[in-house]
Amino acid sequence: MPDLTRLHVTRAAGPTHGRLRGRLRSQLRLLGCAALLISATFLSATGSAHSSTQSVLTVGTTYYIDSLNPFVGIEPQDDTAYTMVFPQLVQYGPGLTLQGDWASSWSASANGLVWTFHLRSGRWSDGVPLTSRDAVWTINTTLVDAKGPTAYLAGVLNDVKSASAPNASTLVITLTKPSATFLSNLEQFFILPQHVWAKYAGKNGAGLKNFNPGQHLPMVSGGPYTITQWQEKGTTVFRPNPYFYGPRSHAGAVALTYYTNATSLLADFEAGNLDYVEDVPYADASKLNGIKGVTVTYQPGNEVTNLGFNSNPLKPRNRELLSTQVREAFEYAIPRQQLVSTVFGGHAVPWANIMSSFSQSSGWVNPAVKPLPYDPAKANTILNALGYRRGPGGIRVVPAAKGRFPQASHQMSYRVIVPDDLDFDGNLQFQILQTAFQKIGVKLTEVPGGDASQAYTMITGPNGKYLNADMYTWYWHPYIDPNFNLSVVTRAQWNNNSDTGMNDPYYDRLWQQQSQLTNVTKRRALVWKMEAYLAQKRPYIQLVNTDLITAHRNSWTGFYPNLWSYGKAYYTSPHPG
Repeated sequence: MPDLTRLHVTRAAGPTHGRLRGRLRSQLRLLGCAALLISATFLSATGSAHSSTQSVLTVGTTYYIDSLNPFVGIEPQDDTAYTMVFPQLVQYGPGLTLQGDWASSWSASANGLVWTFHLRSGRWSDGVPLTSRDAVWTINTTLVDAKGPTAYLAGVLNDVKSASAPNASTLVITLTKPSATFLSNLEQFFILPQHVWAKYAGKNGAGLKNFNPGQHLPMVSGGPYTITQWQEKGTTVFRPNPYFYGPRSHAGAVALTYYTNATSLLADFEAGNLDYVEDVPYADASKLNGIKGVTVTYQPGNEVTNLGFNSNPLKPRNRELLSTQVREAFEYAIPRQQLVSTVFGGHAVPWANIMSSFSQSSGWVNPAVKPLPYDPAKANTILNALGYRRGPGGIRVVPAAKGRFPQASHQMSYRVIVPDDLDFDGNLQFQILQTAFQKIGVKLTEVPGGDASQAYTMITGPNGKYLNADMYTWYWHPYIDPNFNLSVVTRAQWNNNSDTGMNDPYYDRLWQQQSQLTNVTKRRALVWKMEAYLAQKRPYIQLVNTDLITAHRNSWTGFYPNLWSYGKAYYTSPHPG
């Protein structure tokens, strides 16, 4: 077995870009222009063996792990790391079906308030027994400090009252009320080793966010892997945990290397230095077709791109953008099919739902929510009827407003924040939107958004009050169950997962109702109603649902690309072919 604790990478000079997709808000990125290369020394040491105990699966990605602390991490790749390192009670398996992970079985009381989980036998990677007491500590600590340092994970435990451990292999969770989303929420909750983390909690859990597991490697893990090396924008090494309670890794290790741009990523793959590329850029997929010994996989993905609006009803300027009629006109002006063909190389479909195609098989996508057709004439008719006449340069003019939010007469000219680290060409998409909006007398100006955290600060400014921004482009990867994604536009998610600043008490009540409906048919009807409501209100105009494109060398097989960040089989299943 090669020594993976001293892996070297070389870094070419050049700027890099970052981006947030809140770990719970699904959004991702294509980054800058520096290459991170696995050294030839490492590749020669790990690339020759092909037994299930010695082969190293080398994975290339444009998504990085920004933290190994689940109370802190916000990048999408963080979820992959947490899923591989920490036990979960349930997870998604092949076919995107919810199944047991650490829990071998579970049952609920007749009133739906008490859930009992029977746990598989295992140990933490340092040999300490993995017991239900670890789960009790993690859950109860998260609940106690839910309004403080553990707030990020506490939302997953919505409706959970407490946890207890009758014995080492049994966990009992008590709810405050029956919940339709309890099990699916648990897929997003990670069990921590109490004997490691408790010492950092301090008073009211204050130290939990400050603990950096990356400084204490190898990580103490209960999942299929421990992390022996972590480089935020380099290579992270996952080595098998010999005490894991579930299916073992077929690889001797997994080496995940972050690349700042697709060019260097694909060059390394074509050169044979990578076994798997988990996010082939849309515009570059065709370049890999026909390469001997390589398989490119295309399937419907769960990335939904959007044009977002500041929807805070107290927004003081350009309040015409709060109008559902204005937003309807804007949607008619958007050439979605041009976006599909030009920006995404044909690897996307026009889309209008807040949920992605991943949720269709579960029945959570309202089939009546469809994109409006491209019809700039219809858009112009709507804006004319609203009284926004064209002025100098053909730009429409909004009459002066008085009252609580006075504003002088002004052009329909708006700034659109475009994050720098989208996983598609955000500048090209903006140019298409800019040209399209010119046809309806609306001027758009691009504002570089920086990385994810910078963009979020701009969108929600000033100081998280959602008052300054007009519009922005972004994207996310919705979960399969709709509960979380429908929550993103509630008032409770301000300064957490909300980027729109939407504040609609009627919608918030609907969200509470759907989370408590245990009858699937009734809940689905309410979820569809909420999806239609959002499509009509348009805090976002959803643009496209992209394909998921991956590539692997034929020396490996057994990949489940759609389990990325959803299930442990994403890393444990691949094996030398």
